Amino acid sequence: MKRRRLLATLATLPAASSLAAAASREIENPYAEVDWDTWQCLHSMSHQHQGQSDASRDGFVEMGYGHFAFSNYYPSAPTYPLPAAYAAKHPELIAAPNAEHHSFTDAGLHANALGSLLATGHGNSVSAKERAASPITHRFEKLNVLETRRPWLGVYRLDVRLAAKAGKPTASLTIEGAEECDFRKEFAPKGAMHGRELPAGSHAIYLRTTAAEIRVKLDFDPDAVSVTELRLMQGTNRPWRDVFREALEKLQHPDGGGMTLNHPTGKLASYLPMLDFDPRVLGIEVWNQLTSGFGSSGGFYDSSGAPCLHFYQLWDDILRTGRRCWGFFVKDHNTYGRGRNVLLVPGLDGLAPAAREAAALRAYRRGAFFGSVASLAASDAGEVIAPYDRSCFRFSRITVENDVLHVATTGNDARRPNTQIRFVTDRGIASIVDAAQAEFPLKRDAGGRLEAAFVRVEAFACPQTHQRGQPLTADMLRRMNVHDISLLHDQKTLRGPAFAGKDAALRAPIPIVDMIFSQPLRRV
Repeated sequence: MKRRRLLATLATLPAASSLAAAASREIENPYAEVDWDTWQCLHSMSHQHQGQSDASRDGFVEMGYGHFAFSNYYPSAPTYPLPAAYAAKHPELIAAPNAEHHSFTDAGLHANALGSLLATGHGNSVSAKERAASPITHRFEKLNVLETRRPWLGVYRLDVRLAAKAGKPTASLTIEGAEECDFRKEFAPKGAMHGRELPAGSHAIYLRTTAAEIRVKLDFDPDAVSVTELRLMQGTNRPWRDVFREALEKLQHPDGGGMTLNHPTGKLASYLPMLDFDPRVLGIEVWNQLTSGFGSSGGFYDSSGAPCLHFYQLWDDILRTGRRCWGFFVKDHNTYGRGRNVLLVPGLDGLAPAAREAAALRAYRRGAFFGSVASLAASDAGEVIAPYDRSCFRFSRITVENDVLHVATTGNDARRPNTQIRFVTDRGIASIVDAAQAEFPLKRDAGGRLEAAFVRVEAFACPQTHQRGQPLTADMLRRMNVHDISLLHDQKTLRGPAFAGKDAALRAPIPIVDMIFSQPLRRV
């Protein structure tokens, strides 16, 4: 009898194992390979300008960044590798190529190419000293002459910005060596520019070159108008698919990095074809400090549609379609703002630089990272100070066992003793737990299929008070959306070198809550 029972039990094991394997295949878990006990957190940037001087790089070291992937433009060329002397001084740093590509002929989009060596565009600005005297005569030299095989290389944009001092002044613009063209109609010529009257304001004039240099003459009355910008710029000037394809071909590491869709102010339908184009189009920015944090559809520094949650809501809208979409958290141009990606990587000690770079980019590709929107360090006088938005608050566990999602957090400091964890699915916030660890059952329908199309996790480390001593309770936090939580503060910053933006209504509060956001676990 005992033997028959044993055989019967053994007979069931393969089937049980198959069911367990099938269940694991139903969920795409970007953290499945993470060893939470040994892997380390590496603070990284996917969309961050600067980094072109030792002083700038020192600032990011001070903020706790260990992975530099600066994404500058005009030209959109990788700020890579680190200068040899700086790399020798900071052997712990990891660098990766990246650049922000823009000016697509068929989309109003900016996209970064993490890990790609692709370089596009051009940039040349007239100095403030030269702009002060009238007339301005300037030569932009060593340009590409437009030719039919690769016309995008011979198209440039002249940016002119005029500030009126009194009345309604105009300036007169003459250009030689190029003719105006229609950017959206295959660079069709629109004619020469001689004595074009420009009113005060900003002007972007697309030009197709007829010579290897463009000569610009700008006549104006210095008593009535000042020229605050005069520059010749160039973007990709190509369809986004062509640029994405070339960027992906130039990835340093075939299993790491990819494209990110920056400050996605548009509608859902604009981004789905891009995400479908190639699995190495990784996802969208969910937080961009320069675009009202969690996102305004109105552009930079727009607070008219409060609460600003456009990117955040777009992320879930994309995930509801069943697509994979990683979420990125960035400062953009805002050096002293908030937003960073925290990569989860195996031990890097002893690895060669190329291997460490590959590990960081592999974490981006696989979604083995989380977003951080942390509090800002500040003095009692209201000055934002180092280390700015650096935080040790992190996920210490995101695992799935027997259809239960287990989450734990750690690292919140004594000033933020309270922790709240939220589980978000395609139906919205499904559960809120006021603790440093929590569980979430992955329910199935009658047919055995997982009910939720995705699950992602948010966690907040909070102080006991806000607004200089007013109580901040768990129940109050439960009633807030992430935008409102991101604005909780005790004081407001002084304007100065570390002032974090232009709009006081959005940027003045010095935030006091640490916020972290997992990547989605997706039903497949």
